[in-house]
Amino acid sequence: MGVLISSLVQLTCVGFCVAALAQPLEGRRCFSTGETREKIVANDLSEPFRAMQKAAARLQAEALGAKLCRWSDAFVYEISLLRRDGRIIRTYVDAKTGQIIETKNEKKHED
Repeated sequence: MGVLISSLVQLTCVGFCVAALAQPLEGRRCFSTGETREKIVANDLSEPFRAMQKAAARLQAEALGAKLCRWSDAFVYEISLLRRDGRIIRTYVDAKTGQIIETKNEKKHED
């Protein structure tokens, strides 16, 4: 029971952290879940789940969520990830090609 409560508290904290990181970008419009489904079909976009899996694997993090947004003429998935060190990462994926465009707060690894 204590573990369950602890997990719920952690998830709530993560939710607040993700919301705090959400800053409006100029020239950007994000879509609801229903609108996202329509845009995926109408514009032959990649699936958001696949984009989340790819970003999570590449950045060695756990996917928290994704939303489809329109940046000028491009559709972009904004994906939130949680690293093992507790750091939240925001990555942006071209919804048409599935390629990562940019990652913010990425911790660089030395090989």
